[in-house]
Amino acid sequence: MAGRTLRVSTTFRQSVAKLGVSLGTPAHRAVSATMRALAAADLPGPGDFEASFSPGKAHVRRVVGQNVWLLYRFDDQFVFLMTARDPPPVPADT
Repeated sequence: MAGRTLRVSTTFRQSVAKLGVSLGTPAHRAVSATMRALAAADLPGPGDFEASFSPGKAHVRRVVGQNVWLLYRFDDQFVFLMTARDPPPVPADT
């Protein structure tokens, strides 16, 4: 199902700032584009994977052209952006 509403956690906002992703920079534009793509995509996408994220797991998508990884969860209505990281998360055992 595509066309979900984005929900952005306070932790996500803080983690993006901690990574130095500033308004108007190429990194900010890339993160924003990835966020919009997640809201419009059938999830999880072909390049997405699951990683441990307490409690449970979260899906991970890399921001194209950046060393930024977005961790998210989703349901039929929403995409919940949990955090952003610069080291790639380790895929969870399947």
